[in-house]
Amino acid sequence: MDTRKAEVMERIRAYGIIKDPHWLDRPDELVPMWVMLEAFLELIERLDPPNRPFD
Repeated sequence: MDTRKAEVMERIRAYGIIKDPHWLDRPDELVPMWVMLEAFLELIERLDPPNRPFD
């Protein structure tokens, strides 16, 4: 694994975006769509939490 991929995987672990270690250990494999969608939903919820007040 090159350094760029290693840095990206370390940031994903630190942020906790993808929690399944199966996908974190294999950065060169194709992932199913549900893994990517789950990561996007996690990011959306962090950027715009559902219980945040409008004020």
